[in-house]
Amino acid sequence: MTARLIGIPKPKTFRSEKLRRAVAALPCVNCGLELSTQAAHGNYGKGGAIKASDARIAALCVKCHSELDQGGKLTKQERRAFENKVIAKTYVALMEKGALEVVT
Repeated sequence: MTARLIGIPKPKTFRSEKLRRAVAALPCVNCGLELSTQAAHGNYGKGGAIKASDARIAALCVKCHSELDQGGKLTKQERRAFENKVIAKTYVALMEKGALEVVT
């Protein structure tokens, strides 16, 4: 007899290649370094089989991305505040560059 798993379906995670590319084209929103920016996903809400949403994404250089992910010098609360700050700054930068617009 084969065991059957009954459970909650995995939530769909927002994905957008265009958004990730637009974010990676920005300078780092934390230190300003250009030409080495990555689309860094926020860590809040991910874990196990749940992937991070592209909606919580930040333009960070390799060093600042590492600080977000490892955060060895930051408390958990400070890391969450840093994450929220750089995500907000990324969306402002995208809007000011004209790379993000509201469609109604």
